Amino acid sequence: MRSLLITGASGFLGSHLCLYSQTNWQVWGTYHTQAITHPNVKMLPLDLTDEQSIDACWQQACPDAVIHTAALSKAGQCQQNPDLSYQINVAGTVHLAKCCAQAEIPFIFTSTDLVFDGTCPPYGESDRPHPVNTYGEHKALAEAAVLAQYPAATICRLPLLMGTAMGSAQCFIQATLATIAADTPQTLFTDEIRTPVSVTDAIQGLHLILDQGVSGIWHLGGPQPLNRYELGLLIAESFGVSTTTLKPGLQSSVQLATPRPQDVSLASQKAVALGYMPQSLKVALSVIAQSSSCG
Repeated sequence: MRSLLITGASGFLGSHLCLYSQTNWQVWGTYHTQAITHPNVKMLPLDLTDEQSIDACWQQACPDAVIHTAALSKAGQCQQNPDLSYQINVAGTVHLAKCCAQAEIPFIFTSTDLVFDGTCPPYGESDRPHPVNTYGEHKALAEAAVLAQYPAATICRLPLLMGTAMGSAQCFIQATLATIAADTPQTLFTDEIRTPVSVTDAIQGLHLILDQGVSGIWHLGGPQPLNRYELGLLIAESFGVSTTTLKPGLQSSVQLATPRPQDVSLASQKAVALGYMPQSLKVALSVIAQSSSCG
């Protein structure tokens, strides 16, 4: 069986990816500070700020392919700690890409819709990145550096991901539901728009791209743009909870500590033509709600 190294296996995407990938791959996963376990996954420590740590992980896994999901992904943390963000999101990523280039194996780097400034949606793969915060800036820098280092690498830009919690690894759905359960009012912006997608669909897209052996930049957005308030209402409806604490608001009227783009909807026709088939948001959320209740 071929060996697949998945960095960031303790995160939301990485956890789901480890579970899904076991059918056709011997999976190696990485964690940073807190050791975790996944059934049938060989786990390794990885510090992306330390080239020796990257090299040690690489030598143990000897992978046939790499999907790199590990990142300092909270935009606020990146804004407050730009040096750490650069070391993890740019320098560590590029060193890992260099290892893949030397071995001539597939390298998929998961990037973000936040490389765009949100002023001219929907965004295609050829649109020029113009980030408004440090996280987006460093992801854009990493994209360019990876492709310069390894032209055969693949960049997959992802939107908001939706899915069931995997242990402590959660997405915005769980936070929204917890706030509703606490009967705490929450303001959701009507002028902040994304193209959310089920994490399962995004992972199927990643494996489609891996199996097809394509390189370059790919968008794996969801089927429709939705603002944060509309998304909150749809989550509440899908899980059968009250919407009375959800309030619409304008991002443009609030002074944010970390700048956020307004509309970073991704155009994903290129991936759809390859066979990418994301579910409608209503269907995806219904499946997630059923899975959560079963869990």
